[in-house]
Amino acid sequence: MKINIELIKALEQDAMLDLSDEELNKILKFENDILEKFEKVFSINTDNVKELYYPFEIYNTYLREDDNTSVISKEAILSNAIDSDEDFIVIAKVVK
Repeated sequence: MKINIELIKALEQDAMLDLSDEELNKILKFENDILEKFEKVFSINTDNVKELYYPFEIYNTYLREDDNTSVISKEAILSNAIDSDEDFIVIAKVVK
């Protein structure tokens, strides 16, 4: 696939730009150079290559494990509340 000058001019109008012929040709050359590089990438055979979600196979080992060291029961919390309604703690309105 090649990008032609008509496509660049259409994009120029869509983006409401006013480019000179020199700028249009510079953009055209730049975009076609990028496409050539991508064609090289697309030509790489990736059959039998395992897909990775991350570029590395090293996992984050510096994070600590989540440990439940102390859990207060719902009954203990509700019994300590001044006012409760079934499973909820009732508090005084704090917003005027």
